[in-house]
Amino acid sequence: MPRTRITILPALLLTASLLLAADTRDTSRDPAAAPPAYAPGRELARLQNPAICESSGLAASRVNAHVFWTHNDSGDGPRLFAFDGAGRSLAVLTLTGAAAHDWEDMCSFTAAGRHVLLVGDIGDNNGLRKNYALYAVTEPRLPADRPLEAAVPPDQTITFNYDDGPHNCEALAVDPTDRTIYLVIKVIGPKCNVYAMPWPADDNPKTVHIAKQIGTLDIATTTAMDISPDGRRAVVLTYGDAWEYTRAPNETWSQAFTRAPRRLKMPRRVQGESLCFGPDGRTLYLTSECKNRDTAKDPSPLLEVPVERK
Repeated sequence: MPRTRITILPALLLTASLLLAADTRDTSRDPAAAPPAYAPGRELARLQNPAICESSGLAASRVNAHVFWTHNDSGDGPRLFAFDGAGRSLAVLTLTGAAAHDWEDMCSFTAAGRHVLLVGDIGDNNGLRKNYALYAVTEPRLPADRPLEAAVPPDQTITFNYDDGPHNCEALAVDPTDRTIYLVIKVIGPKCNVYAMPWPADDNPKTVHIAKQIGTLDIATTTAMDISPDGRRAVVLTYGDAWEYTRAPNETWSQAFTRAPRRLKMPRRVQGESLCFGPDGRTLYLTSECKNRDTAKDPSPLLEVPVERK
């Protein structure tokens, strides 16, 4: 770490700086990775599209400013919904030819100049499914004068299974720096496994790819996951709070997941199963399922956990 030469610095300011540094994890290996301090979560809006009754995945747009994408839990068709920060409905995108057995999470990322939405048909409460599917679609640019309703086929269908058999999973993310896909399975217990799978070059949907276990986390009942746009932070959500892992330069996620995570306080939700980073790679956003699936009385909220202003 380079030495900092202090010319004029009051002792009080120096002491405060040292205390602030002591309040975060050790960043001696990577000074740039000092984690942001978060302010309390707050509600930004209620989603106005009544069709969104079980928001189970969330992704920030990489194409349209201040726009998010979500999908429902099992029981809906293969649809993605777009809305803005005020909750206004902007698009309904149907993925033709895609199945929707149990969509549980989604993410967005940019790689090689392509803006991708990836949704995971990865739920398996009974552990009986033979295979699982991920659907990748290029994110559309939304018209400014009207809501978009469109039907498009996925650009790629990734069929996969795990190297140790079937699992229920609700947490999906992609590291955009190398397009590796990560999945954290949902276990009612003190630990859960993390699996990784390189982005397949083979776009044949009949090819079954294998997600391999790369780590174990001391987290129970995981419900969502996202990786920051710079590929340096991973946040894993539960029904309560979230847990942040930070990857140092030249370090693998397998190595990063061996360290104790930082606990992040999340706002209370009816049933929170979705989380994403904002485009800034720091601010966190969440939605929640509606109480009793009643969107008229209790529409799904859009929540924000902002970076604390100093």
